[in-house]
Amino acid sequence: MHDSPLNSSDAPKQTAWTAALGRVLAGRWFWMVLLAVCAVAYYGSYYRHSLNLRDEGGTIVLGAQRLLEGQLPLKDVVLNYNLLWFYPVVGLFKVFGVSYVLLRAYCFALSTLTVLLAFIAVEKVSRRPWFAFLVALLPLLVPGMTFKNYMPLLAVSNSLCLLLAALEEEPRRWVRHALLGGCVLGLTFLIRIDLGFFFSALWAGFLLLRCFERGLPRKAFQTGAGLLLVAGTALLLHGPVYADARQRGFDREFVGQYGGWFSYLRTSVRLLSHPSEQGARPQATAAGAAKTAAVSASRDVLGRRPVQDIFRGANFQKRCLAFLTYAPPATLGVLVLWAFLAFIRGIFSREPHSTRRPLAALLMLGGALTTFPQFFFFRPDAPHLSEFAPGYWVGAVCASLLLGAHEGSWRSPSRWFGRLILGFLLVQSAVYLAQMLPDRWTGTIAARKARKKLFEAENGVRVFVSTKEQKGLQGALEVIRAHSKPGEYLVAYPYHPTFNVLANRPTYERNVYVDNAMRTANWDAEAIARFQTHRPAVIVLSDWEVNATPASRFSFWAQPTKAWIQENYRYQGTFLDAYEIYTRP
Repeated sequence: MHDSPLNSSDAPKQTAWTAALGRVLAGRWFWMVLLAVCAVAYYGSYYRHSLNLRDEGGTIVLGAQRLLEGQLPLKDVVLNYNLLWFYPVVGLFKVFGVSYVLLRAYCFALSTLTVLLAFIAVEKVSRRPWFAFLVALLPLLVPGMTFKNYMPLLAVSNSLCLLLAALEEEPRRWVRHALLGGCVLGLTFLIRIDLGFFFSALWAGFLLLRCFERGLPRKAFQTGAGLLLVAGTALLLHGPVYADARQRGFDREFVGQYGGWFSYLRTSVRLLSHPSEQGARPQATAAGAAKTAAVSASRDVLGRRPVQDIFRGANFQKRCLAFLTYAPPATLGVLVLWAFLAFIRGIFSREPHSTRRPLAALLMLGGALTTFPQFFFFRPDAPHLSEFAPGYWVGAVCASLLLGAHEGSWRSPSRWFGRLILGFLLVQSAVYLAQMLPDRWTGTIAARKARKKLFEAENGVRVFVSTKEQKGLQGALEVIRAHSKPGEYLVAYPYHPTFNVLANRPTYERNVYVDNAMRTANWDAEAIARFQTHRPAVIVLSDWEVNATPASRFSFWAQPTKAWIQENYRYQGTFLDAYEIYTRP
C-alpha cells in the first residue's frame, strides 16, 4: 500500500523539525536562555517579600547612602568588605535614588549571573547541556543569603576562569583566559579580599604545576608569562580605585586592608588552634550577669552541630544540617586525594597532557574550598551553608567528571568511582533542598510565605510582610517618627541598621555591627561616652542570641550599656517581640 501524497510530503518536514529540535536541545544557548527565564520568574516572584531586620540589606543601603552623602569609605564608615561591594550600589542609588527594593533586584541579578556561570562550567566538562542545567538549578533555587550574593558569584566565576585556563591547549586562547582570570581576580580583591588571596594562591599553584607537563622550558616560560599576566591585570584594575582613594584621602586605609587581612588570619588561626584563648564562657545566670561588667567580653561564637546529630538530632532539620555540615568536607577530601594521586600518576605517564584533567579537578576543588572556612569554622549555620554551596556543587561535580565519571570505558574503575561520588552528591542535593527551600534566610522563595501585606517606609522600603510583621513595623516606625526629627541620630544594637533605613535616620557609629566576639574590652565605656556626646534621639536594642549562646545576648555582654540606657532613656515598648525602643527624654 503506497503512502498518500500528504503523508509523503509531511515525512521530510517532520524529520527536519525533529532534527532542528535536536540541534536546539543539544546546544548550550537554549538551556542558558531557559535558565535565565527561570531565574527571572523565580526571583521576580519574591524579591519584594519579607523584611529581615537582622540581615545585611540595611547595612548595604545605609553604607551606600552614607558614601553617597560624601562620607569616606573605610575612614568614616566601616564597610567590613572592600570598596566594590558598595560602589555599584552607590552608582545605582545615584541614578535611581536610594532604594531597598532596587538593591534586592541587583542582588538577584548577581545570583542569575552565578547560575549562568555555573552552567557554563559544568557544560564545559560534561558536554551535556541538560545535565549542566540540572546542576545549575541548585544555585538557582537556593541562591544563598540575600545581600551577600557576591560570595557565590566570586567563587563560581574564579573557578570557571581557572577551569578554562587549565583545559586550554591553544596558546592564544590560553593568553585570553589568563587575562580574563586576572580581571576577575582583580575585581574579587576589590570586593572581598580573603577570596582574592585564596584564588591568587590557586592561580600561582596552577601555573607552577603546569611545569610538570612535558616540554619543561616552554612550560616554564608560560608559567612566568602567566603569572605576569594574571598579577599585572589584577593590579591594573586597582589603579583607578587607588587613585580615587589617594585623591580623597583614604588611601592609607584602603591599602591597609590588604596587610590587615593577614593579621586577621593569624588571629583566627590562633583562636581556632587554642580555643582557651577565646575567653571563659560566663554562665547565663543572674549572678553571672551581675559580674559581666567586671569580666572581659566572652568570645563564644557559633558552634557546629556534633557529628552525632546526623543520627540523633532532635528533629529532621537538625539532622539534615548536621549531615550537610560534614558531608561536603568528606566529599571534597576524597576528591582532593583522588585528584592528587591522578596528577602524580600523570606526571610519570607517557601520554601527552595526562596531568591536565587532574590539575583542572584540583583547581575546581580549591575554588569550592575558598568559601568553606567562613561556613565551617566561623558560621556553621544554614545561611552560610547556602553561601558556600554554589561553589561546592560546581567544584565537586566538575571534579568528579574530570576524574573519571565522564571519561573511559564502562568497566573503568575511575568511571564507576566517579559516578559513585556523583550519586552521593545527588543524595546531598536532595537533603540540601529539603533543608534550605523552607528557610527564607537562605534567599529562597520561602520569603513569600504568608506575606501579603504591603509595608511602606523611607528609602524605597516597599515590601510585602505578614500581618503581624506589618503591625510591629508600623508601630516601631510611628514611635521613631514621633520622637525624632530627620537628621537626628538613631543607633541600633547589636545589629539591625534596617531601622535607620526604613526611618531615614542617620547613625554616628562607624561600624553598625557588634557582638560578644567582636566587642573590645572598653566597649561599654566607649559606647556610653558616644551616647553622651551625640545624644541619639532613638536607641533600638535586641536581645537575640547572635551566636546561638546565652552569652551572646546584648543584655549579657553589654549589661552596663543597657543599664545606662534604661536609666537615661524612656522605654517606648517592644516591637515584633524582639526590638526594644528607647527615646531621649
